[in-house]
Formats: sequence, C-alpha cells, structure tokens
Amino acid sequence: MLAIVCDDYLVPAMERLCYTLRMSYDVAGATFLAAATSAPELFVACVGTFITKGDIGIGTIVGSSVFNVLGIAAICGICTGMASPLDWWPITRDTFWYMVSILVLFGVLYDSKVNIYEAAGLLVFYVIYTIALALDRRIQGLFRKMDKERDMLTEDPLQREEEPIKSFKETLTSRPGPDDGIVKKIWWGIKYPAVVVLAITTPSARSILALSMLLAVIWISIISYFLTWFLTIVGYNIGIPDSIMGLTILAAGTSVPEVVSSFIVCRKGYGSMAMCNAIGSNTFDIFVCLGLPWIIMLLITKEDIVMHSTGLAITIGMLMVTALIVYACFLITKFVLGKFVGWTSLVVYIIFLGISTYIEMTMLGKVCDIESEEYSQYLDK
Repeated sequence: MLAIVCDDYLVPAMERLCYTLRMSYDVAGATFLAAATSAPELFVACVGTFITKGDIGIGTIVGSSVFNVLGIAAICGICTGMASPLDWWPITRDTFWYMVSILVLFGVLYDSKVNIYEAAGLLVFYVIYTIALALDRRIQGLFRKMDKERDMLTEDPLQREEEPIKSFKETLTSRPGPDDGIVKKIWWGIKYPAVVVLAITTPSARSILALSMLLAVIWISIISYFLTWFLTIVGYNIGIPDSIMGLTILAAGTSVPEVVSSFIVCRKGYGSMAMCNAIGSNTFDIFVCLGLPWIIMLLITKEDIVMHSTGLAITIGMLMVTALIVYACFLITKFVLGKFVGWTSLVVYIIFLGISTYIEMTMLGKVCDIESEEYSQYLDK
C-alpha cells in the first residue's frame, strides 16, 4: 500500500511541483520529498520525547540516517537493474550538509543533555540549509558553468504521453492486459482494494496538487504508525533494549517511505533525486525531527532533556564514517549508482549494525518493559 501511495500520488505530485516551480530534481528531493517521507521519523521522535521519554526517538533517527544512506544506496544500486549516472554537485552539497548536521548533533549529545539553546540551534541550522538550497543555482555558478535546463523537468507531467499522471477514473478502471501473466493479474487483485481506498480518500495529482501531497503524507504516516507499533510489540516480546530497537527494527520500518520513493524515482531515471531524498531526509531528521520535539518539550518543562544512552554518542560518530564511505564509493565510480556502490553499502550497513548493537548491549542493558511502573500510568488509562 505504501508503494501505491508513493508511485501514484507522492512522486507524481513532486513531478508537478518541480515543473510548476521550475525546481531541479535534486533540490526537490532534498526538500519537499525528504520532508514528506520523514513524517514517520517525526512521529516516532515525538513519541519518544513526550510519551515514553526514552531513547527510542533519537535511536530511530540515528538508525534511520544510516539506513537512508546505506540501505537506499544498496537497494537502488542492486535492485533497479540499471546504473544511474549522478550529478556530482547535489551529492556533494547534501553530503556536506549531512556532515554538518552530524557534527551539530554530536555536539548536542556529547554531554548526554539537551538544553533549549541547543534545540533551537538545530532548527536555525535547518533554516540556513533551506536558504542555501533556495540559492543553490547561484552557489553552483561559483564552482562550475551552469546549464539552466540541467535536471529540470521540461515536459509538463499533465501533457506527456509516457507514464501520464492518472485521473480518478483512470486509476479505478486500470486493468491488467490480456497478455499479462497470471502472477501480475493475481497481484493486481490483491492490491486493488488498496487502490480503491486511496483513490477515494486522496485526490489525483492532476487535480489539487497541495491536497494530494498532504493526504499522501498522512497516509504514509498512518501506514508507518501501524508498522512501528507492530515492530515495537515484537521487540518487547523478544526483549530488545530501546536504543537497539531504534537503531535496527524501527529505523528500517520508518525508512520504508524513503526506500520506496527513492526506488521509484531511481527507476524513472531521477538518480540524483533518489540520493538527495535519502541524504536530505537525514538532514531533516536531525535538524527538525529532533530539534522540534525537543524545543517544545523544553519550553513546557523548563528542564534539560537527559539522554540515557551513552552508546549513542559513539554511534553518531560512526554516522560520519558511513557517509564518507558512500561518498568515496561515488568518487571511485565517478558518481554512478550501480552494483559496486550497492553491494559496498550493504556490507557496510551490516557491519554498522553489528558494531552499534554490540556497543549498546555492552554499555546499556535497559530493556523496554511496557509492564513496568514507568509505563503503568499509560496502561491504566
């Protein structure tokens, strides 16, 4: 169902937005698409800050950041079946800002406490990042000759003949062809109820663009909520600590929107948009998904937020290493997203999970026990 939301509503809406605002694919991926697909991380961060008051929010953001870079690079490089040439500028630009966000977060969590000035600083950095993206064309002109039509959508998505944006009627009446295989017909029958529900509740990107994007984000949040809830129950029954849940299971679960949307746009030939979505989502996660809940909590309680996981500071340091490895892979392949980048990212991600899990298990033994006195006030309601 999440793939249907992204493929039929979110991505077409982004294409119309790029054409209407004359925005390049990479800037759209790093801003609007990144913010839209980061809704689950924002939700989990709010839950971790306001309700459980644990490390599940920060753990999810950190784990999701690694999964976005390494996991999306692995999936797009291995599973798309094609090598996507990328523009070096947006990858370098977004990697630089991702590095900045990592350094800022490391400074914030170094003493395991967050005060209001540090939380506000995260939001200020995101405003600066957004301004830099708005002036991206001018900044690029300082480093290279600019082609004004480069990475611009020159064809109106509403008028194109290849993969046109479907209307409400076309969505409901779409059927498999007579020459399609039995597997495709069975899959169409399985997903058609979801297609009908989404068509009824979400307007086509051909009609009301803003409403289509908003409802697509809401659907992404709802689906991710149930996925997160299911994975949390599984983690509780297995006995997994909070921060390990965030770094592994919840990180992968909340990153599904980024994976699906990046895979779809990569298959459409927008490789730079896919990677800028992955890296831009990380910047949004750190600056906004952590900064916003923290500053609201600090304004309400007037007390510093205390982090209980000392291992997370070390894990955040590893974020920079993983980002540098991926960027080095792009330098080696001359910015081509293919199997070399994909398999290297997969191996590095497995190593990251192993090291992070070992650090958290040896430095923190606390398990998320929802039957303990800490959570009894919520269970009694």
